[in-house]
Amino acid sequence: MTLRKTLLSIAALSLMAPAITASATDAAPENVFTVKTTTDYRVKKAAKAFKKGEFERSIAYSNQALNAGLSRKRKAIAYSNICAAEASLGNMEAASKACDSALDLRPDYAPALSNKAALRVMLAQK
Repeated sequence: MTLRKTLLSIAALSLMAPAITASATDAAPENVFTVKTTTDYRVKKAAKAFKKGEFERSIAYSNQALNAGLSRKRKAIAYSNICAAEASLGNMEAASKACDSALDLRPDYAPALSNKAALRVMLAQK
């Protein structure tokens, strides 16, 4: 088992206890996903929008940041944030792709691993 899969399994198990008590139709608890910020103002705005529940706006800011030529490290943060926002909107396929993009850039990036695990838990509940 690769380190990535091991970390995802551990993260998924840690998230399952509270998730098991929720029904499949419940909205995802907002604290299930991890959103981070950087010094880039667009990523900061994306994180603020996410925390306000403005998920489409969060995605838009993150995409603006990605189109502005971020470093690999900051791109991973933006993709991980998109994962969280897309999942919060119920767009599981888009969320999964965004998490995968983050992990392609930074395979050991803990927030992306955590978000991917939370996404797997949500999908398992359906």
